[in-house]
Amino acid sequence: MARTVPTTGQKLNFLLILVISILILYFDLSSNNFQNIKNGFKSFKISSYFVLKEITVEPLKSLQNRYKTKSSLIKENEILREKLKLSDLNNFITSKDNIFSKNEEILEDLDKYNFFYDIAKLRSINPNMFKCCDKHRMQIEVIAKDKTDNIEKFVFNKMGIIGQIIYQNKYSEVLLLTDISHSLPIKSESDNFFCNARGSGREGFIICKYNPLVWSEEIIKNQIFYTSGMGGIYPKDIEVGHVTNIEAVNSNEKSLLIKLNASPLDSNIFGVLKN
Repeated sequence: MARTVPTTGQKLNFLLILVISILILYFDLSSNNFQNIKNGFKSFKISSYFVLKEITVEPLKSLQNRYKTKSSLIKENEILREKLKLSDLNNFITSKDNIFSKNEEILEDLDKYNFFYDIAKLRSINPNMFKCCDKHRMQIEVIAKDKTDNIEKFVFNKMGIIGQIIYQNKYSEVLLLTDISHSLPIKSESDNFFCNARGSGREGFIICKYNPLVWSEEIIKNQIFYTSGMGGIYPKDIEVGHVTNIEAVNSNEKSLLIKLNASPLDSNIFGVLKN
């Protein structure tokens, strides 16, 4: 049968523990003999708190700060890259060294010509079109506060002319210089030779066919050609490219293969020039 009342031995043990506890409390209050133990315990608690904080909270804070720093650096780098690309576009327009124009009058009096441009970002282009197709197009998004009609406005990057806008909706479609349906009026530096260069259907090249009996100027390899300004789309005297091959088709026709300075694959930031 289970016991319901403590035995005499259990009572004595309980009284003994109670007396010892009272004596310890009395000695502590009267003499502070246990103060060092209590202080040591408090020090242990404080030390444990800081140790746990160092191995748990601080690494998390450090990781968070590193993430914020990395994100800030990435954002700053993106801003710097955008500024550099815009600087390249500005150089193309304002610096003679960057092939915008050989005409010093334009460089000295840009306000007279009222050149300005909007920034555009590449939205889509298929590099494989240069390997198989005669139709060379790309899609850009013109970044402008005022929505204006950009049809027939010409597009350029940091190296030169890319093409002209032929369709405008959410994005603008650019007809590239190499498209076989594109025609670019060009001329020699002497202004004694003019030609309508057509897209070759090949990456980086346009073709000029002319009658040597009509044009007396002798064209040589590496000769540089410029926009003639005819047609009203491209301003005059922008460097286009240089001759890489001359073919005599017959006595009445010669064909010039001209390597373009600029490629749409060179950048994803463009300018849309207006005049």
